[in-house]
Amino acid sequence: MSASRLLAILITIFATAVFTGAYAIERLVTVDQAPSGALLLRSDKPGRFVQAPLVSSDIKISVTGMVVRTIVTQRFRNPSAHWVEGLYTFPLPEDSAVDTLRMRIGDRFVQGRIEEKQAARRQYETAKEDGRRASLVEQHRPNVFTNNVANIGPGEIVIAQIEYQQSLAPKDNAFRLRMPLVVAPRYDPDPVVQQVSFNGNGWSVAGHPPLQDPRTNDAEEIHNPVTLSVDLDAGFEIAALTSPFHKVDIVQSGPGTANVALSGPVPANRDFELVWQPKDGAAPQAALFREALDQDQHYLLMLTPPQDNAGQPVQPREVIFVQDVSGSMDGESIRQAREGLEMALRRLRPQDRFNILAFSNDFHVYADTSVPATPEAIEAAVRTVRGLRAGGGTEMYRPLEWALQDSNPETQGALRQVIFLTDGAVNNEKALFSLIKRKLGRTRLFTVGIGSAPNSYFMTEAAEHGRGAHVFIGNTAEVAAKMQNLFAKIETPALTDIELVLPDGMDGEIFPERIPDLYVGEPIVVALKTASQTGTITLKGASMTGPFEMNIPLEQAAERPGIARLWARKRIGALEAARLSPSIIAAVSEAIVDAKILTTALDYQITSRLTSLIAIDDQVARPATEELAKSEVALNLPEGWNPAVFLPIIAPADEIPPLDEETEARLYRINAEVPAAEDASEGADAPVIAAVPSAPQHGAYVPRGSADWQLTLWLGLLAALAGALLLMHARRRPV
Repeated sequence: MSASRLLAILITIFATAVFTGAYAIERLVTVDQAPSGALLLRSDKPGRFVQAPLVSSDIKISVTGMVVRTIVTQRFRNPSAHWVEGLYTFPLPEDSAVDTLRMRIGDRFVQGRIEEKQAARRQYETAKEDGRRASLVEQHRPNVFTNNVANIGPGEIVIAQIEYQQSLAPKDNAFRLRMPLVVAPRYDPDPVVQQVSFNGNGWSVAGHPPLQDPRTNDAEEIHNPVTLSVDLDAGFEIAALTSPFHKVDIVQSGPGTANVALSGPVPANRDFELVWQPKDGAAPQAALFREALDQDQHYLLMLTPPQDNAGQPVQPREVIFVQDVSGSMDGESIRQAREGLEMALRRLRPQDRFNILAFSNDFHVYADTSVPATPEAIEAAVRTVRGLRAGGGTEMYRPLEWALQDSNPETQGALRQVIFLTDGAVNNEKALFSLIKRKLGRTRLFTVGIGSAPNSYFMTEAAEHGRGAHVFIGNTAEVAAKMQNLFAKIETPALTDIELVLPDGMDGEIFPERIPDLYVGEPIVVALKTASQTGTITLKGASMTGPFEMNIPLEQAAERPGIARLWARKRIGALEAARLSPSIIAAVSEAIVDAKILTTALDYQITSRLTSLIAIDDQVARPATEELAKSEVALNLPEGWNPAVFLPIIAPADEIPPLDEETEARLYRINAEVPAAEDASEGADAPVIAAVPSAPQHGAYVPRGSADWQLTLWLGLLAALAGALLLMHARRRPV
């Protein structure tokens, strides 16, 4: 064989290998690049996975009065020829008490149990290594959970089922059941030490599962399909029953009962909400439920104030609007926010004062101090609001710190209110809650959750720590009604300085320990544990027209299962809040609080930051000779979020427009550097206003980790062509 023919054959072999390798690389994905809602099966290439569908969820909800019991069933399917471990991240209501886990593989059933978190993790890892099937449910944060399922065999379906309890209370004369269906990406302002891929905004999937790219969807394809049904027994006659964000089938079986179901499977890309309103005069003004456990009685009390505050004196207000303009707000969310903010400004009266902060990577203020709400000032502010655009990270700490400072002597006699409009897509809630507890003073903090999947944990907790209220706005059709409702009610509190007083000789634990102010349409829900089944407790408060008092006889409480766990959930929430207190500075003090949290969670058998649900099958399923691959379920991007901001660019996306010149001229740039995690609890002095205006930083695209496969492919094709030409030339020459 001639040297030229040998060279041609070698080039052809090389080209084939390069071509095949390039094609194989393209078939593999990293967790950052997963383009569909699927299990990701580990390949022999480090950090690369093969896509493998499918995961689905079924949710069954039972509502009895204000007590809700929910069963979430998740199905993991392994279509590969390998044994795999599945990981699925899913959201739950922030006040849910998760207490039950069941697992089914074929005809085998395994019941879970609550264990201390580290012990449960060790048991799971041991079972996984031994080849036994196991499921581990852990609380990632109060409204985000993860489910690990080990040793799913080839072609096998594993069903994991969890149950939890929660409570509902009417707001604005309506009950709203909210079921979160998507875990939105969170912005983490702390230094990131892991090696991860960013999109230029500081947004990362570190600590977050991969995202399914909606731009690659087939027209009829549903990723992460969800089915959901609600059995509703309201306890009163229902006037209206609606689901504002999903198409549902409703079958009413009585004046206060109904079955509601999604009309078909839906993608898990926006939260589900069901709203029911009582007929006139049927709405409960108060409710009291009880459950006995061991020697203790557990109570859940709900109180709704009078529905009308007309005629009450109105105080001047200082209102600070804090508007999120980060990348997660891009699209529908920022349009809703602009509309709501404009409406709020136009409700202000001449005796009020206001200011506006807009934040992303940096933050900007409308003025260096609050300004009188004259008609001219309102119109100028509205023009500024209309110019707001979204892009960049979500640095909340500094703008919130600036908004909470109360140093203007001209507003000391006014009601001071901070209105925080955001989707709350951040990871540093703890530092923010600690800041609120330290800096709140006489200010009241109100949160407005914007978009299809707001961080309800941050919204509700921030409002509770801020002694205010919260509201969720899911689409533009809701902006006008909900914003008008919120601003009408906060102009005059219904009750302040509220306390629950026990009779002499009765000991008990009450949560929340510090009851927030009460606004028209905003209920109070208080949990109490005591040894007594009788006696009268008294709710006291102050209104603009004088003292308020309500007597509540304990013996009239209705029996309801699950009340004890709801009390435990509220106690754990209060203990977690105590860890944020400035007085908790010594490690031993924090350890004492953690010990109370752990004891409460174990005694009442619920998940928490320190406990998990573990289910392990005794039988060994995976042969010792078979390796176990890890897989992760990609989640949907929340509906209305711009995929060009959070996912790799697959086609040129429209650039986010900068602030217009008029808006730019009205905003001052402020240093928005966030303190490091270890310093966040201490805070810092208020930043100094800089004289040079600057627009918020906007997004850049994510570089795809293996985007050079196309170049490799072309090189392979060129090498193959060169080899073929050389081979043809060599055949024509005599040997």
